[in-house]
Amino acid sequence: MFKASDLSQFVPEKVALSLNNNEVNIYGRAASEWKLQETLQGHDLRVTGIDWAPSNNRIVTCGAVSLLCI
Repeated sequence: MFKASDLSQFVPEKVALSLNNNEVNIYGRAASEWKLQETLQGHDLRVTGIDWAPSNNRIVTCGAVSLLCI
């Protein structure tokens, strides 16, 4: 059985999330709380995906588009 202290190595220092809108919020962990550090804007429509590369600290996002490409 795992203890909560065993899982601390898997908890990131920062997370990126979107609240079903066109912004990406970056939260940082301070002790036992998460605080909003930055809001990224740039999409016209809502953000549908976020990927954060840990090797170079870059964030890639994609958004909903009202265009169908075949």
